[in-house]
Amino acid sequence: WGNEVKLRTTCARSTLIIVGFKMSSPLPKATTKKKKENEANDINGNKKQKKVAAALIPEIIPRDALERADEDFKDDDDETKRRFTAVAFNVAGLRALLKNKPECLRKIADETKCDAMMFSEHKLNPENVEEATRQLKELLPEFTTVKFACSTAKKGYAGVCVLAKGECEEARKKEGGKSPMKQTSIKDMFGGGASEKKKEAPIPTNAAAARRYDGSRLLKVTEGLLDGKHLSEGRAITLEYESFNALFTYVPNSGQKLDRLDWRINTWEKECREHLNALQAKKPTIYGGDLNVAHLDIDIYNVDAKHIPKSAGTTPEERNAFGVMTRECDMKDCFRYFHPGKSGWFTYWSQRVGNRPKNRGLRLDYFLASSKMFAKGAHVKVVSSRILTEMNGSDHCPVSITLALRE
Repeated sequence: WGNEVKLRTTCARSTLIIVGFKMSSPLPKATTKKKKENEANDINGNKKQKKVAAALIPEIIPRDALERADEDFKDDDDETKRRFTAVAFNVAGLRALLKNKPECLRKIADETKCDAMMFSEHKLNPENVEEATRQLKELLPEFTTVKFACSTAKKGYAGVCVLAKGECEEARKKEGGKSPMKQTSIKDMFGGGASEKKKEAPIPTNAAAARRYDGSRLLKVTEGLLDGKHLSEGRAITLEYESFNALFTYVPNSGQKLDRLDWRINTWEKECREHLNALQAKKPTIYGGDLNVAHLDIDIYNVDAKHIPKSAGTTPEERNAFGVMTRECDMKDCFRYFHPGKSGWFTYWSQRVGNRPKNRGLRLDYFLASSKMFAKGAHVKVVSSRILTEMNGSDHCPVSITLALRE
């Protein structure tokens, strides 16, 4: 119904005025105006709701205190066991890290006293490996085994690298039991003679560091997953120790448009589970690295944001696949085992928007372990799992695991 309308009809002798109402379509101006006002209110209401949701997220996300120290999880007989610590760190480009912040790696090794270090997303091409190996052995001479897996499918992409203390026994056998030390010149072999004015202080060699290491024996280093799968992107390396296995991976990102999501869920995840089960059939196994998934709600600082279910690493498919892996492979998320329900503990923060100082992040980096490695009296037992948030160097931070071994 519209406005009141007056119609004037003029005849020869009289004037007739008809008062009535006009019904029309489309809606009259007043109703259209009201509709637009309602739509504007809806839009403003949505904006207000978004502002309210944003207001619920603190400017700086608090990090819950971890109430119990690592020592609280030791058995009475754990003091008699040998320790083994591994660290996994997404370096987001090893070449840049070695050039700009090499002290970061030295600090991690010194403070964790780790036996093995894994770097994911090193982005090196095969031709860069020799120089990177030289730099790493110079910076971290106690790590005598260095193994790179590089992407050959795409340059400057992905890649994992593992450093381990002690020589790999399989590699030594292939070399005929020879020391990995190289003689580079006659001078190295016989000395510089009387003409030398000053003798340099002896530099600790990798061979000397290897002789000093009395930790767990490293038997074999293998690239890829079961049956040599997934070699072209350099995403996996397995270390076989005397009493346990260690798998390190850089899990494929599903992509900004989720174009690799189906492949990741139905191919990578499936074959990774097969590899883990094959390893566990022989020995207890730990699994670490950038797994590119935030499993629980508390692993995502803004879990209620609309984009979260559509973003790589936080899709329902990826988060569900993590749960499938822990169930089918009978493994536990080590950090969550020791610190269930503790929020604010993330391993990745977007540098593009400066989220690290605000602790607005995701937990994408993990160590998992066979469930039997948490049992009282286990010969290989998980006694600690940490997120090393104080360690800088990339948009991720390192994570660690410590085992007690009775070998």
